[in-house]
Amino acid sequence: MVYEKTLCYGTLNPDLIYFIDDLPEAGGDIRSNNYNIRAGGTAINCAENIANWGMSVSVLGNSIGKDALGEYLLSELREKNILHEEIILTDNPTPTCSIFVDRDGERTIVSSGYSNCTWNKLSEVKNFQSLLVDRYSIPNVKNSITEIKKSGVFVVQAGYEYPIDYEIDFLVVSKDEIDVIEAENLLNNELVSRILLTHSNLPARLISSEGAIEITPPDFKTVNATGAGDVTAAYIAANGVEDIISTIKNACAAGAILAGTGELPTLEKIAEISELVDVSPR
Repeated sequence: MVYEKTLCYGTLNPDLIYFIDDLPEAGGDIRSNNYNIRAGGTAINCAENIANWGMSVSVLGNSIGKDALGEYLLSELREKNILHEEIILTDNPTPTCSIFVDRDGERTIVSSGYSNCTWNKLSEVKNFQSLLVDRYSIPNVKNSITEIKKSGVFVVQAGYEYPIDYEIDFLVVSKDEIDVIEAENLLNNELVSRILLTHSNLPARLISSEGAIEITPPDFKTVNATGAGDVTAAYIAANGVEDIISTIKNACAAGAILAGTGELPTLEKIAEISELVDVSPR
């Protein structure tokens, strides 16, 4: 199924992306081979893909500033047809995220400016069928998530940083962020229904109370993994788990396309690459 309206809640910021050969030693000095600026943060990354698939999507999360960077974000949201009318504007500077991408496509990330932000309250948001929330915003919304899920909203969390003691439907997380024992504890305690463990271009693993399956994407070279986990989570949040195998294959294909090309995956390309994704029981 496709949800009529998805809310992506989390970090909202411009991404300042620098492409380098290697990170410098302490006190060192390097020059970037290239750089880019884009509207980013997990909420915007996910919403951009959902909007690109022709679906209705909104973003909320941290406040942004009434400054040039804040106006840049608003103009990008308008251009990408992402609903954003309830974003909080303040006189504090817009937070930023600096991303250093090395020759192997691996990222080093420096985020700043969030300590002075105000966050939207989820309890005041109405009329959405699916909620995607990022790991960074959990302290601000965790008390609302269980009640939202009880109301029938499909809840997906992207990333894992804080202990989960609330109920969600789906957790999309890097294998570097959580170990198998902790993942199994979340399933056994019925806090999470399904967990997708991802790791760049290596096989992903979907685990649930029903068992585990391994998902192997086609062989590809990572160009820039920035946002690959976000697009995977976005596909799941927008399409649900009615046909779980199809959703997971498409979601992993979407992540592989973004990491391998640096381009937003279209539904047509996802369908094409999904045919090359192998799924097998573990």
